[in-house]
Amino acid sequence: MKQEIKVIWDKGTAYDLFTSLYIIHRPDEYGLRASWAAGVRSRLPIQLRDALERAQMVFYVPLAWLHTLPEPKDAATVLDVLKSLPPEERLPALIFADKTDQRSLEYKDFLLSLEGKQRLTARIERQILSYHSNRPSITKEYLRTVFEAWVDPKQFGIDLVLALEAYIKSFFGEEEARIIPAQEEALEKAQSLFREHDLLTMLENLSTGVRMESISELSTLILAPSFWGAPFVFSDTLDDQTGIILFGARPEGTALIPGELVPDELLNALKAIADPTRLRILYYLRENGPSSLGELASILRLRPPTVVHHLQNLRLAGLVGVTVSPKAERRYTLRMSGLDTTIYHLRNFLSGE
Repeated sequence: MKQEIKVIWDKGTAYDLFTSLYIIHRPDEYGLRASWAAGVRSRLPIQLRDALERAQMVFYVPLAWLHTLPEPKDAATVLDVLKSLPPEERLPALIFADKTDQRSLEYKDFLLSLEGKQRLTARIERQILSYHSNRPSITKEYLRTVFEAWVDPKQFGIDLVLALEAYIKSFFGEEEARIIPAQEEALEKAQSLFREHDLLTMLENLSTGVRMESISELSTLILAPSFWGAPFVFSDTLDDQTGIILFGARPEGTALIPGELVPDELLNALKAIADPTRLRILYYLRENGPSSLGELASILRLRPPTVVHHLQNLRLAGLVGVTVSPKAERRYTLRMSGLDTTIYHLRNFLSGE
């Protein structure tokens, strides 16, 4: 890894505003109780609820745009900046922000050209798919939702701001108070780790086992804490040389659901090891060492998407680590320290400590 990578620290609850929305619409993937997530969504009028659901399909957590926000980068800042833009410019800004790489510029031009189109053709579908070659499966619903958003970006921008206002008023405004001190504590911890370790080791520690060798091609890396994202990392690139990563900022023993008694780390780990296929994955990783998705699928005799689902649950539990390399397949490893942590949390929970 190049030693000259410049690290820029950032923080703000605006990151968690969009991360929470992303996760609330995908509760099963992130270990969140689906009924609770549905309850949060149901607080919004159905029209605004649908607008947020569409938005989660159209764009990922808009990290590049969030980094450009002025201080204090909170929910109010998000609304102020979005409202300052003409409605038709809000969607392009969220997705592309200040990105300057050729692929992003070409995709942006293509999406802007869809405005006013009457029909989603096979040619348009192929062009959208061509810009998402790294995603294993793209649904017809996704293609149609993206198409409809860019056909009328003005209406999309109007609906999005109204929906965000309602979400902040009904849920996230109160959630911000819980997030702020956790973010500040996590940022101090990360900066302390950075003084003691190299960048890769620090990130592996913060992400509960992700070895991000892919950052070796960057010259600048922006790091920001996320309460809702823990233990996963959310990442994006601003250009060919600049990346941005959200790392976990939820204190140990703190549940994602406010007021929940059982810590997320404990619940997710117990769920993970209660499944025989996941136990087999852990066993094979112990026997064979670092393994790719294809190798695990072959030895388990399962389809790769099924194995991905199980690995996601094991990653959520902190029982599996992964190495992300720019030119090689992801390699998964057993994290015995994750098992030790599970036993520690179970003992503390039952002893009342």
